[in-house]
Amino acid sequence: MTTLPPRFTVPPLPPRMHRQIKLAITDDGVTLAPESGEGVLVRWGVKGKVETIDCEPGEVILGGILGMVRLWDTSYLLVFLPRPPSPLFPGHDVQDESRNEASSSHEVFTLEDIHAVPLNHETAVRAHKKLLDIQISRQPKAKLRWSITLPLRSAANTAKEQSSDDSSGDEAPEADETPLPSKTREWTKFMPKLRKKQPNDPKTNEPLPDDPPQREELEAKIVRQIIREFSNGFFFSYDFDLTHSLQHKRKTLAQRNASQTALTHLIPKEGLLFPPSPSNTLPRHNLFEDDFVEPDIQVPLWRRADRRFFWNEYLMRDFIDLGLHAYVIPMMQGWVQSSSFTIPIPPNPLDPTTSLGVVPLDLVVISRRSRDRAGLRYQRRGIDDEGHVANMVETEMIVRAKVEGKSSLFSFVQVRGSIPLRWSQSPYSMKPPPVLNEPVDQTYAVANLHFNDLTSRYGPITIINLSEQEGKEGVVTNGYRDLVESLERKDLKYVPFDFHAKCHGMKWENISELVDTVDLSTMGYLWTLQGEAIREQEGAFRTNCIDCLDRTNVVQSALARRVLTNMLTQLGLKVEGSVVENIFNDIWANNGDTISLCYAHTSALKGDFVRTGKRDFSGMLHDGVSSISRMFYGAVSDFFAQAVISFLLGHRNLSVFSEFLQTLNSTDAASVLKLSRIRTVAIETCSARVLNDGEERIGGWTLLSPDARSVKISPGLEEKVLLLTREAIYVVSFNYSLEKVMEFTRIPLKSITSIQKGAYILSTLQEASRDPKENYGLAVHFSPTNESTRYSTYSLRNKLPSSPQDSTPGTPKPSIQHALIDPDVTEFYAFKAIPGHTSEEGTCQELVNNAVKQIAEACKDDELIEEKDIVSLAEAESATSILDKMDYAFKRFLWL
Repeated sequence: MTTLPPRFTVPPLPPRMHRQIKLAITDDGVTLAPESGEGVLVRWGVKGKVETIDCEPGEVILGGILGMVRLWDTSYLLVFLPRPPSPLFPGHDVQDESRNEASSSHEVFTLEDIHAVPLNHETAVRAHKKLLDIQISRQPKAKLRWSITLPLRSAANTAKEQSSDDSSGDEAPEADETPLPSKTREWTKFMPKLRKKQPNDPKTNEPLPDDPPQREELEAKIVRQIIREFSNGFFFSYDFDLTHSLQHKRKTLAQRNASQTALTHLIPKEGLLFPPSPSNTLPRHNLFEDDFVEPDIQVPLWRRADRRFFWNEYLMRDFIDLGLHAYVIPMMQGWVQSSSFTIPIPPNPLDPTTSLGVVPLDLVVISRRSRDRAGLRYQRRGIDDEGHVANMVETEMIVRAKVEGKSSLFSFVQVRGSIPLRWSQSPYSMKPPPVLNEPVDQTYAVANLHFNDLTSRYGPITIINLSEQEGKEGVVTNGYRDLVESLERKDLKYVPFDFHAKCHGMKWENISELVDTVDLSTMGYLWTLQGEAIREQEGAFRTNCIDCLDRTNVVQSALARRVLTNMLTQLGLKVEGSVVENIFNDIWANNGDTISLCYAHTSALKGDFVRTGKRDFSGMLHDGVSSISRMFYGAVSDFFAQAVISFLLGHRNLSVFSEFLQTLNSTDAASVLKLSRIRTVAIETCSARVLNDGEERIGGWTLLSPDARSVKISPGLEEKVLLLTREAIYVVSFNYSLEKVMEFTRIPLKSITSIQKGAYILSTLQEASRDPKENYGLAVHFSPTNESTRYSTYSLRNKLPSSPQDSTPGTPKPSIQHALIDPDVTEFYAFKAIPGHTSEEGTCQELVNNAVKQIAEACKDDELIEEKDIVSLAEAESATSILDKMDYAFKRFLWL
């Protein structure tokens, strides 16, 4: 009987998330002990195997686990310390137990205090001590009175003396409580660097460091960048799903209840086993007398989350695979902010002087940024082959109010995302013009995938394009318009609004023209009264500019402001006064700033208008500084950050850093997948065109190889196709653009004299290029003759016919050239494995070992295999010029 993997197993009782985990260091690894439930052991080493174990709790208290990062030499356990929560619905001064209960049950946490624990005993002990020191420093301490007769001493000496001499457990005061400053001068902290011992000093006997940078340095940078990325705009909750909108949750719950009702009718005798289900399609949920429902609570939290917004899923895969559901906390990038205020009830017209009291109101904005086609501003633009667009964000505005004892809950959802064409921009200028990488008509299929996904989630889509109709942005703006017109979809409506042209000269009031144009009444919003659905939102606005940042945020906030007015009008309330405006504007300005920080590493432009409704000189000055900062990040630091984002999401493996250090760029996951498919097609195409009749391919690979035979090191390597049959191997030069075989060489298996495998290192400049596991290759040595029988090696080259009459026009005429036979000469072809790009692919060494094994089995001679470096590290070092080293060192300094 087969059983489900642990990741798909649902526990008998709803799993409760571990809010506190105690970490300890043991001889076997790092132990994690929750308050209740089974503990976990993460073993030392690069593999960092995760196991369940009964363990004693440690001293360090964690708020949770972010995931595991496996690099070349070390793995790291990413953890975060506990922080105070923020209720999604803050409490009011008005006494209302239901509101207070709802506030305590929907707590949102900001992801902060992230730390990396190396899975190496020595360094893990230091990391543990650092975490323990932080924990102790945050504990509340009794303030002590200090005598003025105390001698002068530094804080470090004070802490040392108390830890060694005071065994009674008295704690030292915090630094800000010390009345006397330290005598240590600030500049002395730089003295260790100035006094650093020189290498090869006869007194120190220290050896010179390796000329190339060490891999430990790159690993440290990767870990720091991962922590930096997760420290910017990430939120989570222990007790409810933060990644789905209220309307989606209601529909899910309605489907579950409908299924239970159907089962009850099918099995009437067993009907009592099923809980009673309401008859309406949008069920009432009795929890706290409102409709903040949570479906599928029996399912682990990570399985309820929308995978588009589950950013640490790849890092948590070890815990997920073991079914450790209570450890897996979905992290969502975006923004969450809530605020509470009161609105006065309009007076009775017959008695306008009598106050009727106030209505408490909760306003919440939740933005959810998609991990699909995730990346930074100039690194990820447009659409990919899966229909995912860059900077895709779902923003939900939630409003809760209680009028005359009846609770109302509103929800309004908007989305933003990059223009769904294949386009890009250069990062090396302030305002680079967008460039179409493919004609619009070649984007129809992927654009349909994108809009199919949107309409299935939200209903009919109203596209609001804020980009310039003319000028630099006109190419993609008009291309977008042509795309929508060509798709001829009834569920799409295209609304152009040239923001810069309409609002030129700070005419921000013209935004109201756009808001008046769109149909807000038909789209509506979700409104529930005492848990009953009064109306639902039908459709959504999809707003974009070029970056989907500044202009988009201004317009989205204007739409939300109009919808808020409509919501409160339904309750008989008027939105008046500066309090409401200030709160609303602050929330939306913070939302825009955070999304901008995630995508462009700077706060949003035009933020002063969103906050105050006005445009002033200070805001324009801020925008100028932010624009310069964006250019710097786009031209310098975003390249490495993009490689890290692709790695932490599992879109690329460690080879992305090799690619980055070579090209200072990183290919997105969709392009990598497309390249993999192209290579598979190339193998099939070559097999169909070059194999002799009756031969069957038993192996095929795409490998790098010098242009000429019997050469190991050349200025450039060509990607060739190597085919294996039971009679021969074929070395094929294939033109991927033309999908055409340019040249191939057939080597009978009996001609092979040896198969050499080993390190194939062509550069010593970067860390990954010196790793034999990822720089591995083979060399097939062969001879035109053997001891008894002479074998020929055939080379078939495609050439144009000498005269048009000899063949069909446009068809190359093949000519066979026999190789000259010299029994004393042995030739070879050298092949270097192409590093895999995804986490599922093995190392280059594993790929080569598999290929060599298959060739040797086909030759029926295991003694042919010889383990010897194709190009050793020493040979590669001697082939690397000083100029190449200087050039690489400068680029590395600039981009890292």
